[in-house]
Amino acid sequence: MYEIFDEYCWTKEQKTITRDKHKIKGLGNFAHWTLTSSLPPVPMHYHSNMLEMHCMIKGTRQNQISKDGKITDYTTSSNQAFLTFPFEIHGTGETPRYPCEFYSLQIDLTDPYHLFGLDKRFSFGLYEQLTSLRHHQLVLGSTHIDELRSAFNFVSEGTPESAMVAVQFLTCFLFCLRFLTSTQKNKTMVIDPHIKASMDYLNSHMSEKLQLSELADIAGYSLSFFKVKFKKEVGITPAEYINLQKFEAAKKLLTETNQSITDIAYSLGFSSSGYFSSVFRKLATCTPQDYRRTYTPQANLFNNN
Repeated sequence: MYEIFDEYCWTKEQKTITRDKHKIKGLGNFAHWTLTSSLPPVPMHYHSNMLEMHCMIKGTRQNQISKDGKITDYTTSSNQAFLTFPFEIHGTGETPRYPCEFYSLQIDLTDPYHLFGLDKRFSFGLYEQLTSLRHHQLVLGSTHIDELRSAFNFVSEGTPESAMVAVQFLTCFLFCLRFLTSTQKNKTMVIDPHIKASMDYLNSHMSEKLQLSELADIAGYSLSFFKVKFKKEVGITPAEYINLQKFEAAKKLLTETNQSITDIAYSLGFSSSGYFSSVFRKLATCTPQDYRRTYTPQANLFNNN
């Protein structure tokens, strides 16, 4: 599986401003879509350290999230926002993208202390609010839509001065997210029970160096069929799923314990701390040491702006 990032585009239907264009710290792609015809579905993918939002203006959008052995369908309508969190596997399933209008934006959470030019105190405060969000769908008011529209219009002007104005609207919108009402128009589908059994086994044997053939045996499938079936059900390959689950466990151990990098590596079934660091860096774009240093709360944070 792979990450998907749209390239810069400025057409009648798709206006996508990439980070190399707007140069706003903490903001990934910022886009305004006005679809007048259907487009092909978006395949399952994830975003490293990215919180992604689709804020609907008109029409509806179908989305899927794959997690814990289940695929959940979401229908997001006008004046609603759909959120996906870092490393969350999502896509639109087999449903085409029907005509609609929405704003989409990605918040890069890699550096929690320097979001949108805020000082460390307010930047980390925004980071904590964004990472504490738990709902995938939120109800938007007309004020929130106006803030997004203003932010996008100022970003699209492409000047340093307009970018400064844009971040004021963006931060106002983002700080208000935790106060919004959630709405859960979703339908959950249970993944194939044989594949689910292999996933449950993996989650309860995280410390072991698991072989795909072993997981295939637990599922009762041949190895080749298991790989195909797993990707069809979950959206990613078994090997990718294993690394993502161990990555999530590693993040908790790095920020919530004092275990050494080597001990964490072995506790998660990696053959060496070097290999663990290599896998971790590929997913987090930083080393385990840097992740621990960055994401462990600092006691003197608010006194060191």
